[in-house]
Formats: sequence, structure tokens, C-alpha cells
Amino acid sequence: MAKLLFSQGGRKLLWLVLAPFFLFFILILAFVAEDTKPPTGQYTIGSQLSEAVLQYEEIVYGALLEYELEEHTPLVLAIMMQESGGTASLDVMQASESIGLPPNTITDPVYSIEVGVAHFEKVLAKRERLGVDLDTAIQSYNYGSGYMDFVAANGGKHSAALAQAFSEQQVAKLGWQSYGDPEYVAHVKRYIGTMRDGEVLDLANATADFQVVYETMLQFDGYPYTFGGMSPTTSFDCSGLMMWAFRKIGVNLPRTAQEQYNASQKITAEELQPGDFIFFTGTYNAGRPVTHIGMYVGNGKMFDANGGGIGFTDLNNRYWQEHLYGYGRIVDFSGGEGG
Repeated sequence: MAKLLFSQGGRKLLWLVLAPFFLFFILILAFVAEDTKPPTGQYTIGSQLSEAVLQYEEIVYGALLEYELEEHTPLVLAIMMQESGGTASLDVMQASESIGLPPNTITDPVYSIEVGVAHFEKVLAKRERLGVDLDTAIQSYNYGSGYMDFVAANGGKHSAALAQAFSEQQVAKLGWQSYGDPEYVAHVKRYIGTMRDGEVLDLANATADFQVVYETMLQFDGYPYTFGGMSPTTSFDCSGLMMWAFRKIGVNLPRTAQEQYNASQKITAEELQPGDFIFFTGTYNAGRPVTHIGMYVGNGKMFDANGGGIGFTDLNNRYWQEHLYGYGRIVDFSGGEGG
């Protein structure tokens, strides 16, 4: 028997017998690997943010934009919410200590944001150098950048256990009663919304909700385009207009056109219906593929904020045809009928 199995013919026979089992095992592993992948998605403005914090959304976005970190606007607002307790405090980001001053020395909220964002940028830069995860950077806003070195030396990924261990280490070293907030990451993330990539929201009052979005946008017809704008006070850029209008029906979109594209379910031109998004590329040098977004309103037109201002745009225009990137849907305004 042994000679049969390990002869040339025997090996072929053995392979034929075992091959199906190997294939089945590989498929199971692939399924488990796919099933355990964390869902991808985009950060959005959290619904639990207070008005005292939301009033600084544009200022935070503008400060982050200077470092090309504007996609982190929801995260920084969540940090602000945690640091200020959602109140109208003056040092809204508790940034005084990051520049060597006693707590709450800063008394100008805008300056607090500028200092806090500058510190946040340094934290992210160090995170990049050390190769640690984003949660480590978030925890470091509370613990200080030494926590990143600690995590880098212990696997490179934040965990509640590592945060607790670092806190205890600092207590022993400094002789304090406590050190920082070991659960800071969880406390910050409760103020961040998420939108799974490709998820389409079915709303109970789809038709009425479309009218709310459409009429919200329509009231800004003729307003000028403002890069970085996201409210009537400053006017809007393309993605800021979408964020403002969709928030009126309880849908919090990511901040940039690229992130809104990532979050949308991709559809074809034939499936396009009013309320869907149309994306464009190369409209300016943004360092990313998707640079502009408009909302389709029917009859070959979209409503958008572009260099010519806010209003209706003819999609048959040669410029927009040449820069067309794709179509996406985040809310199904058909009420389940069609696309």
C-alpha cells in the first residue's frame, strides 16, 4: 500500500483524493477573512455634538485645510466636544498645555482651535513616522506624544490595556494620583458619526425629504462659491453645500467630495435619479481623483456650487462632460421605486 501511495501514480491518486478537501479549506479561510474585515466607511459629523461645538465647524475645517488634513474635521470636532464638555468654554480644545501654558490660559476660542489643530498635526506626523494606528494618535492628544513611543514599542496598535498600562506607568513615575483618561479614545469616538461605504439610506418620507434637500439648496441659488465654505454665513463649496442640505433630513455626509464619493453606492448613468450625486475629476489640483460634486435634479441638470457660483448646471456642457468621474447614491429618494 505504501509503495502504491508514494509511487508516481500513487501520488496522483492521493492528490485527487485530497484536492477537494484543500480547496474547501481554502474557501473557508477566504470566507472567514472576508467576514472578519472591519467595515470601511467615512467619518461624519456626530449627531451628539452640541451647538456650542458645531458653531466652530467652519473654523476647524479652515484650520485643518492649511495642513491638508480637512478630512479629519469630524474627529477634531469630537475631540473639542470631549475637551470642552460641549460647553461654550474659551479654550475649547484645551490647547494651552500643548504650548507650555497652564490649563485654560488661552481665552480666545479661535486661537485655541489654531493651537489645537497645530498640535494635532504634529501628533499625526509623529504617528506617521512611528507607524502606529490612528487611535494611538487620538489617545496621545490626552496623554501626550510619549504614549505613541510606548505603543510603538508594544506592537504599534492602541488598546485599552496599553492605555491603562501607560497611565499606571506615569502615575508611578510622577507620583500622581492619576494620569489622563485611559478611555479617551472611546470617549472621543462617541461623538463621531460613520457612514459605511456604498450604504444607501432608505428614508420613510423619501419624496418629502428630497423636497427638503432641494429647497434648502435652492435658497442659495446665486450665492458665490467659497472654497472651504459650509454655511450660509460664508456661502459654500461643492461638498459643503451637500453637507448642509442633507443634514436638514438627518443625513450627515463626510466633508470632502472624495469622501462623499467613497461613501456612495456607485450607480450608472441609466440608474441616475433626482437626489443622486454626480462626481467630477480634475476640476482643480486637489491631489485626489474626485474634485467636485453636484446633486442631480433631473432633465440633464445638477445643482452645485462651482467657480461660477451656486445654482443649476447643464450636464451637457462640454467642460463637465470632459471631467465626469462617476455617479453615486447615498439616499434613495424614490421611496423604493426604481433605481
